[in-house]
Amino acid sequence: MTLPRGRGRFAFVLEDNWFSIQLSNATAGVLPLASVQIRSEYLTAVGPAEAVSTLTRLVARMGKVSGPPVISRLDLFADFSTGLDVAAMPGSHWVKRSKKRSIHEECDQITGISFGSGNEVSARLYDKTREILKSGKDYMRPLWAAQGWDGESQVWRMEFQIRREGLPEQMKGPASEVLALNGNLWRYLCEEWLRLAVPSQSDDTRSRWPTHPLWQALAGSWDLDPDAPPLTRVEKSRLPPDDYLFRAGIAGLTSFMAREGIEDYSHGLGEFLQAFETYFEGPDKEFPEGLQAYIRRKTKAQARRYNVRMPDHERR
Repeated sequence: MTLPRGRGRFAFVLEDNWFSIQLSNATAGVLPLASVQIRSEYLTAVGPAEAVSTLTRLVARMGKVSGPPVISRLDLFADFSTGLDVAAMPGSHWVKRSKKRSIHEECDQITGISFGSGNEVSARLYDKTREILKSGKDYMRPLWAAQGWDGESQVWRMEFQIRREGLPEQMKGPASEVLALNGNLWRYLCEEWLRLAVPSQSDDTRSRWPTHPLWQALAGSWDLDPDAPPLTRVEKSRLPPDDYLFRAGIAGLTSFMAREGIEDYSHGLGEFLQAFETYFEGPDKEFPEGLQAYIRRKTKAQARRYNVRMPDHERR
């Protein structure tokens, strides 16, 4: 989908379920040809190496590219389950580089902690099972299940965000070289930048406190097989979920039935459709083109938004 206007200093924005691509024009000066965000679902499915390779070929077809792609922001994370209430651990148990620490709550429950928000390096620990109820990222569930998740236990996500200025110098080169060092960066972040420690009664120097066993396991979680195959295929369409469609649609129907004093669903639906057509096709109709033509036009617009190809007879 092409957005109707640019974003920031970039003149054009292209988006689908894989990438969000911001393109500069010929007079952009020092701006790069493209600034791209890889969508999390696609990145999770195929892995960073394949995602960068696909993206490199795609951008090369959009204009003249000088040099290999580089990383402007890197997000590293690990999902895990534990019987320990990590969000409730006292602030003094966290040995950290940043002085900023924020607690996030919902319905009187702690749902996450942020460290160093707004800095060149920041981190978030949050309840991912709660978050996907809102984001709709249900593709995570089978991935967790493949690793032994029971389908009910709370899953936490430990996530680090590193802007380019916060990356080590050896990770500011081509993206293909950066990816090979992600494991080393993760271990540094979990050992030097942020650490959950076990307080010592005999030592007041927190930097010498032993690392909590949970954190030790987390620090080593990126020692994985880099050649592991993709777990799923991600479609490029960006379809709205049933929950959104039907909950939004039923609001108007039930309001109409309440106004008309109708309780039976079938009767109410029929009356609603008849009143709907009468309203838009009446003498003072809203759409001069006619209801059918208007709906067809809006459907085509939504298809472009969701990156869906309409049947040929609908696109004529």
